Order: sequence, then structure tokens, then C-alpha cells
Amino acid sequence: MPYGILELNLALPKVALVLMRIAGLFLSAPVFSSRMIPIRVRIGLALALTCMVVPLVDAGDLSSVGLAQGILGAPTEIAIGAAMGLALAIALGLAELAGFLVGQQAGLALGQVVDPTQNAQASVIGQIYTIVVTILFLLAGGHRAVVIALLETYRVIPPLSYHPGESTVLLLVESLSASAMVGFRLAAPVILALLLVLIGLSVLSRTMPQLNILSVGFSFKVMLALGATAVVLAASGEVVIVALGEALSDIRETFGLSPTPKGFNPVWH
Repeated sequence: MPYGILELNLALPKVALVLMRIAGLFLSAPVFSSRMIPIRVRIGLALALTCMVVPLVDAGDLSSVGLAQGILGAPTEIAIGAAMGLALAIALGLAELAGFLVGQQAGLALGQVVDPTQNAQASVIGQIYTIVVTILFLLAGGHRAVVIALLETYRVIPPLSYHPGESTVLLLVESLSASAMVGFRLAAPVILALLLVLIGLSVLSRTMPQLNILSVGFSFKVMLALGATAVVLAASGEVVIVALGEALSDIRETFGLSPTPKGFNPVWH
């Protein structure tokens, strides 16, 4: 039902607090915080989502919330969305870690390119890993799952009732640990192949000293790194999807939701 002028004035604290939680997610979550999406589009999406959610939120009696109380409560609301988005961003950071390790071993660390999504420099291999993992995240519905999880928090954590604690810190630490482990698993096969090639080139340089190993070896290592990366990424889709599903489960469990990620479909055709 449309708000009247008086009703709209009384609903402003509720609208503002709901918007703060959604804005926190849009500031830190993968895809939603991407610089590839114009800031006006992101603001419009956050406002549209807020308008759809506000009538469904049981915020209690917020009409008596003053300016000081609203200002003090806004950071905690932002913290909910930001913590969920940051935990998921850390989980997707496994791609950057794997690409960095492979790029270092392949000799491509000096060939940095600009990552337009983060406005920072990244290796070519890292960009490949990041693009593939992001596509898997979208195909599995990770963007839907994190939005659903955020909306469900309004049912268990009404506005102005959240108090950050140890569980939020543990969520970020565990996400970092799990992301590092999966990143090492993605990079290990390529690094092992490069190590074997390096040993072979070392033996070849001793038997054929007149051969310029530096020029021949660098080109061969780059081609091998690209080929091995393609094979590993093609075979590791299930590993990445399982890792992202576990990250979403940890996020939901931390905020008192059921651990099953809703909207996340790890199987597609």
C-alpha cells in the first residue's frame, strides 16, 4: 500500500536501516561491488531492492528512533552486509592466489595488466583464473544465493539488534584459510608441471651448453603454463563450486540461518 506523507516520515528510519544493510553487501560482495558496474546502477539496484524488502521487514516500533540512535545503529547494519560480501570475496580470492603463484613460476609476474574490476594490476594468469571462477560463481547462482541470505537475515536479525562478535571474525578467518587451501590446490598441478620442465631444461643446458636455454626455456614455460592452466581449470570446476558452496554455508550459519545455500545450484547443463 502506498505510504502517505505522515506514514512515509515515520517509515524513514526503517527504510534507512534496511538500505544500510543492503548497501554493505553492495560495497564488498563480488560482482555487486565491481567497478565495471556504474555507481549509479549499483545505487539504483540497492534502492530498488530496499523498496521491495521494506514492506516485508518486521522492524518493530522504529518510529521513535532518533537521529543519534540511527547514526549509531547504521554501522552495525552496514557490517552485516559487508561481512557477508567480504567473506564471499575472500572465497573468490582463491583465483587470484592461484594465478599469482602460477604467474611467478612461469615468469609472467612482470607482465602485469590492469584489472578493471578492481582498478589494480594483476597478472595475465591471474586474470584468467579470476574470469573463470567468476563465471562459475554466476552459473551456479552464487549472486542469487548471497542476496537471498542477506534478505533472510531480516527475519532472524531485525534492524538495530545485531552486535558484531567473535563469530564474524571467525567467519572471515575461516574463509581466508579455505580460500588459500583451494588456491594452492588449483595452482599445484601447473607448478608441478613447470618444475618438471625446469629440471629437464637444467639437464639439457648441461648436455648442450651452446643452446640458449633462457630464450627457449622462457617461451616453452609460458606455453606450458597456459596449456596446463586450461586443463586444470577445465577439470577443477567441481572443486571451485564446492568451495563456494561451503563459503555460502558458513556465511548462513554465522548469521543464524539454515546452512543450506538457497538459490545456489552447483549442477548445470
